Amino acid sequence: MPELPEVETVVRTLENKINQRTIKKVRVLWPNLIENVTVQEFEKRLVGQRFNSFERCGKFLIFKLDTETLIVHLRMEGKFFVYPDNPKAIKHSHVVFELDKGQLQYNDVRKFGRFYLYKKDEEYSVLNKLGLEPWDKKLTSEYLKQYCRKIS
Repeated sequence: MPELPEVETVVRTLENKINQRTIKKVRVLWPNLIENVTVQEFEKRLVGQRFNSFERCGKFLIFKLDTETLIVHLRMEGKFFVYPDNPKAIKHSHVVFELDKGQLQYNDVRKFGRFYLYKKDEEYSVLNKLGLEPWDKKLTSEYLKQYCRKIS
């Protein structure tokens, strides 16, 4: 399972490779990966969207687009591949994004990853139960002490 540093590396690598790329077409080849919207809505809403910024929250990748926010959890072994052209989907690629230049494929042998699509101004409910980031100034010994009291 990718840990937080690996997820951060994935986010920064994708930022370097697909920043400002526009999605021309989306093909979902394994529908169970899409969580909070229908596959048809997922594919339709992403067409014409441009990747504008890249973030990470916990182990979730957050892609801010023009009017949408795409959130992805890689789970056990999900990964993204970026291609300069538009090859056919490789084995175990389950979501294919055809871009204005090249292609982005989500590959996951075990099919555990998850995709969430939110309107830009919508609350990202999938992130509601996450704890603090490791470098958050609120993450103090007192915070941890209080938190541990709540769960015990």
